This record gives sequence, structure tokens and C-alpha cells, in this order.
Amino acid sequence: MGLDPKPKLTSELIDAIAKARSERLPAERSDTVAGLIAAYRRSPEWQRLAKTTKPTWEMWLGRIEQEFGQARLIIFEDRRVRGDILNWRDRWANKPRSADMAIQVLSRLLSWAIDRGLLTNNRAKGINKLYDHDRSALIWEQSHFDLFMPHASIEVREAVELAACTGLRRGDLIKLPWDAVGEHAIIWKTSKSRGKAKIVVPLTPEAKAILQRIKDRHSVEMATKSEKKRKPLPQTVLSNQSWQSWTASGFGSRFNDAKRASGIEVNFHDLRGTFATRCIMAGLTDQEVADILGWTTKDVASIRVKYVDQARAVVAIADRIQRVSL
Repeated sequence: MGLDPKPKLTSELIDAIAKARSERLPAERSDTVAGLIAAYRRSPEWQRLAKTTKPTWEMWLGRIEQEFGQARLIIFEDRRVRGDILNWRDRWANKPRSADMAIQVLSRLLSWAIDRGLLTNNRAKGINKLYDHDRSALIWEQSHFDLFMPHASIEVREAVELAACTGLRRGDLIKLPWDAVGEHAIIWKTSKSRGKAKIVVPLTPEAKAILQRIKDRHSVEMATKSEKKRKPLPQTVLSNQSWQSWTASGFGSRFNDAKRASGIEVNFHDLRGTFATRCIMAGLTDQEVADILGWTTKDVASIRVKYVDQARAVVAIADRIQRVSL
């Protein structure tokens, strides 16, 4: 018999781990970091974390406990402990986003301790981030699409095209239901802000064409199958080859495979910049584009200066040269 596969770290498993650890609390000193972590895992704040967030936070709480678990909480009142925190963070200096996540989780834990009257200072607060690469001014240009598309499945190609025409984040795009698509706009409460944030994205002719193409493809595939083998239409606009809604990891894996094969450096997130350029070219103001994407007008302005205004200047010069040549 083979070994059992490693269990998937689901939200239910995370809660079970937290419960099991909390039951050991009497054996842990409540005035230590380990005791603080055990208490935090039992708190309403922990329970309110999104299911997609908990696995990452559970991992970092474990690393914090491994490093500082036996330390008395009183030590974190001393400003000199900040050096120890930075030294611990720097273990992931070659992975800046991981290093920043280490500080984020530790800072949240210490802030929780302050709220509960266990500490008066958060020595992890205000530490500068290592990952500061701003991608807001990056876009997919036509050369990127030309290189990427031949390596992607039709399902992934549809997602890329729709993202470029709607500016939706990947997590929202793969969950977008058909009933959120109206005649003139996509109106939907997304996963951002726990469903409290409603987005309104105007449907361009390009977006409408892609949506119709997806419907037509499903209709054709339905018509070629016998009645017994016909699959039910997915409730989401996008789906995988099995007509099932994409999971974040499933889509990410297929997208990354195509990206590696194509050799492009832009990310899926950079398609939002592509959508911004199209909105600007259509005559929308910086504020209107910012409202749709949830950006600042400064972010939109950087896109305008880098791509749109420059492109318009080149076209204008070419027109002038052509008129002189005639």
C-alpha cells in the first residue's frame, strides 16, 4: 500500500488545527508569543479571515511561533526587539513579497495583542516593505498577445481577452457569473471587500464580441454531443475544458504554463493596464478610469503619459510627415 497523499490545507483543516492547538493552551504560558498565537487562533478576528487568506496566515503564524514562541510578550515592549524582527524577516530577503508577508502577519498579531490589552507597542509597525515594484504602468502590448496566444488553450485565451476588455482582477474574472453581465455593463459584487464592493464595468464592443464568442463556442460544442454526453452549461462566464468553473490554482497553473512557453514577462494582472489604455483612448477621463479600476488618478496618469500620449504623438508626427510628402 502506498502512503496517503499529503492532505490539502483547506479552511476546515486549518480550523481543526487551530482548535487542536487551542486545546493545548493550558500547557502554554499565556504571557508568551506561543500563548498569544493560540489565543489569536481562537479569536473572532481569526474566524473572519477569508478562506483564501487563512492558509498563508497559518503558515506564517507557524513560522512566528517557531522563531519567537517561547519569548515572553514583555520583550516586545522593548524597542531593541525591532532588530530581531528585521533579522528574522531578512531570511526571506531574496523573496521580497514573502518577507513583507512575514512582517504583515506579525504586525497584525501584535496589533491584536494591543487591542486585547496585552501589549502597548507594536514593534513591527512601520517597517518598510522590500517589495516595492510598481506594476501599475505595465500593460500587455500587441506583441505580448501575439507571443502568448499560440501557447494557450482556448479557455485561457478567452480569459486573457476578457481581462483586457474589462480590467477585472483574475480572482473576480474566473468567478464572474453570467447573470452579472447586462446589456451595457457588468454589474457585480466582487470578492473584494467581502462582497461589499460593487463594480460597474461598461461593456465595450470588444468585450461584447468575446462574450458572444464564448456563448457560440458552447452552443457548437453542445450541438456536436449526443444528448447523454451533453454537459450542463457553467454558471460562470469562464470555465475549464471540463466546463467547470476555474479554481484559482487551476487557472493559474494553465496560464503560467503558457506564459513560460511564450517567454513574455508581463503578468495577468498587467492586463488591467491594457484595459486602462483602451479606456483612455476611448476618451474617458483619468478619474473615470480610476473609478472603474479602483486605482488612483496618479496610476492612470502614468499609463496615459507612458503609452497613450506617446502613441498619439507618434501618430500625429507620422500624419504630418505623410502630408508633407504628398
